[in-house]
Amino acid sequence: MTLVEDQARFLRCIGEPTRLQILKLLAKGERCVGELTSVLNKEQSLISHHLRALKECNIVKERQKAQKVYYKLTDTRLASLITDCEALMKELLPCKCQEVNYERKGNQEGGEGEICPDS
Repeated sequence: MTLVEDQARFLRCIGEPTRLQILKLLAKGERCVGELTSVLNKEQSLISHHLRALKECNIVKERQKAQKVYYKLTDTRLASLITDCEALMKELLPCKCQEVNYERKGNQEGGEGEICPDS
């Protein structure tokens, strides 16, 4: 995989709205799943799903303490990226591009295969 492909995958990962909300909270400090669930008012299973994706992209890391799992950003530059992006979006005109539709290439029935832009 090329650097550009890695960057695109990273940006797609953080570009999902729920994941972006999670990252904004983690930019302020470590949080447990229960806190994220409560603040975002979303199901624990959904938050866990998104945290798993962020972990697979090496964006967050976890730490277990007793019964709770805590998450934090793997690099402080990620917090800057999130806050800088938010500040930039307040200054730019709203984006007018159409959202990209993604479809799976490969085994459609089993949900296996790579997710690719529909072009």
